[in-house]
Amino acid sequence: MTIELHPIRAPQFTVVSHGARAWAVADAMGVIVQGSVTRFRQVAMRRRDELQREDDRKARRGERPCMCCGAVFASQGIHNRLCPHCRIRATALPEAARPQLPRGGRA
Repeated sequence: MTIELHPIRAPQFTVVSHGARAWAVADAMGVIVQGSVTRFRQVAMRRRDELQREDDRKARRGERPCMCCGAVFASQGIHNRLCPHCRIRATALPEAARPQLPRGGRA
C-alpha cells in the first residue's frame, strides 16, 4: 500500500461533451480550446494530454525535491520549491524566529 504525501496537481484541461455527438477539450475556465472539437472521445483525450504536457513544460511543473527536507513532491512550478509540510512549518514560525534575508540579494 502506497500513501501519497503530496497533493495531486489539478489538471488544466478536461474532455467535455460538445453537442450530441462530439467531444472537445476545455481549459480550467471551461472554455473550449480552439481546434479540439472531434467526434471521437479518444482523439479528444489525446489532445488533452498533449495540451497538459505542453502546459506543464511551460510552467515547469513536475516532481521536484524540497529545498528544506529533500522529499520529492509535485511542484506547481519553478517558484514552488518547498514541500507542503515544510511550507506549513515555515509559516507557523513566529516573526522573530524567521530568518531575515538582506534586501537586494546580497549578504
